[in-house]
Amino acid sequence: MHLYINHGFIKNVSQGWRWWIVAIYTLTIYAFLPFGPRFWRFVLGQWGNSINYLGWFLICVLGAYFLVYLIFQKEVRDPAVYIAFFLISFVCILILKYICSTGPERFHPLIYGILGCIIFWAFKNDVKKTRVYLYTTMLVFLLGVIDESIQGILPMRVFDVKDILMDWLSAGMAELFIAFVLKPNIRGSVVN
Repeated sequence: MHLYINHGFIKNVSQGWRWWIVAIYTLTIYAFLPFGPRFWRFVLGQWGNSINYLGWFLICVLGAYFLVYLIFQKEVRDPAVYIAFFLISFVCILILKYICSTGPERFHPLIYGILGCIIFWAFKNDVKKTRVYLYTTMLVFLLGVIDESIQGILPMRVFDVKDILMDWLSAGMAELFIAFVLKPNIRGSVVN
């Protein structure tokens, strides 16, 4: 059985548009900051505490998608890839269970994991070899600090170092997933 998922459109996006997508995504995160507490109260009013499990659900859906992609699209036979897949997934579950104590915190891994992925995508054609991972991680950390700094000056929000570390850790997990599971071609490197 061969399942074909077309990701060709991702490769065809110009470098300039990749950085525009990073900028728009980041600005969307920042623009949402003043409305976060009000939005969260609305969500809790609509769905109650069951919304706290949405992060778990999204991790499971993404995990299932990538597992199907690895098995049927890429037809990966290397057991090390699947070991890395399950170890990284397990660490993501541990982050959700032990570090993310509230519902809103459970969205940090998803939001900053996606940010890490799109920054990697934007950097990967411009940065040689494995430095792309270092640059991506540094930029995500900087954007997380800016995020928390904005929250520090907003009423009803607080600066929280734990959130910066959670954002950075989430992007780091995304980078590990890219490096050891998806193994993209990086210009000038030997990674498959």
